[in-house]
Amino acid sequence: MDTLKKQFLNKKTYLSFLISFLILYWIFSKIDFYLLVSSIKNTNLIWFFVAFGCFYASVFLKSIRWKLLLNDAEINIGLKDSFLIFYLSMFANAIVPAKIGDIYRSYLLKQKNSAPISLSFATVFVERIFDLMTMIPLLLIFGIISFNANIPLEILLALKYGLVLIVLLISFTLIFLKFNSNIMKKINNKLIKNIFTNFEKGIRTLKVKSIPKLFLLSLISWITEGFTIYFIFLSIGLNFDILFSIFTDLSSSLLTAIPFTPSGLGIVEYALVFILNLKNTGITESSVVIVLYRAISYFSIVILGSIAHFMYGIKK
Repeated sequence: MDTLKKQFLNKKTYLSFLISFLILYWIFSKIDFYLLVSSIKNTNLIWFFVAFGCFYASVFLKSIRWKLLLNDAEINIGLKDSFLIFYLSMFANAIVPAKIGDIYRSYLLKQKNSAPISLSFATVFVERIFDLMTMIPLLLIFGIISFNANIPLEILLALKYGLVLIVLLISFTLIFLKFNSNIMKKINNKLIKNIFTNFEKGIRTLKVKSIPKLFLLSLISWITEGFTIYFIFLSIGLNFDILFSIFTDLSSSLLTAIPFTPSGLGIVEYALVFILNLKNTGITESSVVIVLYRAISYFSIVILGSIAHFMYGIKK
């Protein structure tokens, strides 16, 4: 637990939050706060809590997917533990930049059942590949439909970079699996050898029969999360269709992968303003969406994650 505290209390984290706050200040300095507060007060709470439920249903589905990857790697933990550890990694990513939460997840798992960090981190790496291989095609399809095939250049470029990233990750994985064992034979350092050997083992343990299940869980979980913004739109009376809503949510979720700020704080908000502006949504309405969306996807994780962090612990 002290590891996360040390990562939080350092200059890089402070700098990342400063960058986030500067971007947020730039966005919110353009709005009428009285109108913003008034709009938030008029939120339909039923639809808001449905959005809350969709977000956490997607988290639960992703924890099931991770448990399946762990089972393939012969790391056995219960569904409760997989969900809590997964959620605590989201908490870590929300307060520390550079996707430290992904490594923290492996650290927590090691505290639970002594699984080597490099072995379990391989399952996180594979999980990220499934995320990208699901999200990018969905974004492309929903983007074409939402914008009547006239996808804005900025979004099209982002999708192209996403496709390139998928190709690079898959290529890296195949090259790594082909040459790692030969390279390790020439290395005498036991620690390095164990790390890379376990990482390779973690990737190779993926079973072919699990791939359809993993794709299906990825698809369902991301679409479920996509409904989060759809119901937020409904809660404030914005009449956007489901496909555009899912496109918007997936776009913002993809940007949380940018390691410069915790959970993409500031960057995601700017992207939401940009995307909603493409549908002629005013800055105040966009800001209401941001506040409600981040209340669920950021602040609830920080608050509930803090509670889980102190209450759950890692017990063997």
